Amino acid sequence: MTSDKLLVSIITVTLNRGKFLEDCILSIKNQKYPFIEHIIVDGWSTDSSLGIIKKYKGTYNLKWISEKDGGIAQATNKGFNMATGDVICICDSDDMFPPETIETIVSIFQKKPDVDVVFADVLLVNQNGKIVDSVKYLDFNREALVYAGGMVFGTSATFYRSSLQKKIGGYNEKYLRCADYDFFMRMGLSGAKFYHIRKFLSVYRLHPQQLTKSLDIRKREDDEIYKKYIDNNLSPKSLNFKKKKISIKRAVSFIMQGDIWYVFKGILRRIGFLCSYN
Repeated sequence: MTSDKLLVSIITVTLNRGKFLEDCILSIKNQKYPFIEHIIVDGWSTDSSLGIIKKYKGTYNLKWISEKDGGIAQATNKGFNMATGDVICICDSDDMFPPETIETIVSIFQKKPDVDVVFADVLLVNQNGKIVDSVKYLDFNREALVYAGGMVFGTSATFYRSSLQKKIGGYNEKYLRCADYDFFMRMGLSGAKFYHIRKFLSVYRLHPQQLTKSLDIRKREDDEIYKKYIDNNLSPKSLNFKKKKISIKRAVSFIMQGDIWYVFKGILRRIGFLCSYN
């Protein structure tokens, strides 16, 4: 591929998500930017998924496989191995992209050849597609990545050069729910250069069947990954102080970029005056 025609590989891992898969496919098929490779890794679905995938075979640059696998991490690694693009992104089968997403992302990579990762903000919709909220991010900060205690960018809103993915490797298949968290930790600590664009370029769907709802497994893996990357020489008191300091810095940064209401909503949600989404 020449520099003005970067190929973008979008990997979608799915299992029995036929209810939402077509929306995901159409959001990728109908992108304004044409040089896209959509890779669907299906875990041998028994619902309508295969019929939906076959419906779009040959209508755009779609690659797909359907076979049993060992979980999301292993399936994602299959997608990495199938990808031939210059830029890679993961788009879950229940998520979507606005039509201008890939065009916007590619323009940044073209204008900023030293940038390895581009990430954007995320709209939240319910299972019927109605916008219910949003998730905004800050410019990348490695200290916040490690000590904020969670993802500081969204998986489907984060695009990275394939050369970087090859450098850091794939998903750690020991993690059932948090392999993306570990993957982005490694990416953030690799020395890669990040660029944040303050636009909503990904749509995250909230619904009862999400794997992210497996809270016990997620918490256990979150804790393990978090402890793997923090400075374990810090005393509990020092660690707590560091986390609070970073949290305050992040709140101030949001306010400085004009997101006062966003910070206020976050505070209300933390103290229980606003419900988290189910």
